[in-house]
Amino acid sequence: MNVSELLSAVVLRLRAKLPALHVDFFPESPAEFRLNHPVGAVLVSYGKSTFGRTQDVGVVIQPQTVRFNATAVLRQLNGKGGAVDVLDLLRQSLGGWRPPDCQRDIWLVEDVFLGQREGLWQYVLTFETVTVFVQDSESADLPLLTQVEYEDINEIHLQRPGERGDAALRGSAAGDPAVS
Repeated sequence: MNVSELLSAVVLRLRAKLPALHVDFFPESPAEFRLNHPVGAVLVSYGKSTFGRTQDVGVVIQPQTVRFNATAVLRQLNGKGGAVDVLDLLRQSLGGWRPPDCQRDIWLVEDVFLGQREGLWQYVLTFETVTVFVQDSESADLPLLTQVEYEDINEIHLQRPGERGDAALRGSAAGDPAVS
């Protein structure tokens, strides 16, 4: 799944689960961010991806572990609606939830106190899930298959290692002892 789509799914989930807070994508310019909400905000960002081994099926297919961060910015530290309370709500809202097109439920990695500045308490919750990266491939311009004909195979041709076609054992599929 596309990381942008996953990020949007997480934001939508948190908006539904935490209606008392402003939930949005992490701002492009964090230094210019101003909290206008009376209680606080949760800002969701993409952290990184790690990739597993490719599957040998003709195209690149790899498990992709995707890491996200939810930064809680609150006007209060403790009590209902405070930063510690919101962290609990974030954990419960995300831990164990499986976003669309993911192979695993979200698991929690860590939460960390980022600091307090100008009366705003900040924590970040880091969480991960697994999706699958699939190579974007274009179809070859081949003729369209329109008819399939089946042929009954009554004869099996076996060849021992080192023998050429003329010396191959020949027998029928109906249990001829020469085929054993």
